[in-house]
Amino acid sequence: MNNKILYQKIYTDDYKELTKIMTSAFNEDTSMHTNIKEDGPKGYNDGSLIKWLNEHADFESYKVIYEGNIVGAYTVGIKPNNEYSLEMLFIDPNYREQHLGTIVWNDIEQKYVDAKIWTVETPDYSIRNHKFYTKKCGFTFLKENILDDECKSFVFKKEK
Repeated sequence: MNNKILYQKIYTDDYKELTKIMTSAFNEDTSMHTNIKEDGPKGYNDGSLIKWLNEHADFESYKVIYEGNIVGAYTVGIKPNNEYSLEMLFIDPNYREQHLGTIVWNDIEQKYVDAKIWTVETPDYSIRNHKFYTKKCGFTFLKENILDDECKSFVFKKEK
């Protein structure tokens, strides 16, 4: 694990700050790839998504602390047969050029060494995310999902 980064359990007192960071991260990604300035998964900007992720029985959520500052969070879903899902990973856009996403992903893999299969789902338009997961993290494209609101997402998979 990287000695400049700490991971701590998320508490209800963290929801407000993490929601602010999550909102900024999703809005930046959306505006980078679309004509829309603000968008993300349901609840990303009102605190309900981070609350749901953190309180879900089959998920483990951690805040990412870099040089003493909360800069993001991640959530891992744990399924039977050593199948894991990266439910959420977001980093404050002000810290993007520090390669924290890659460091965090590597630390996640070290923490969950028993994982045989990883999956992650991301919006179809999010080219930067696609490159991150395939080029930096070793995932491959698995399938396309068409969601209820006619939006599309891509699912990526990594096997050990």
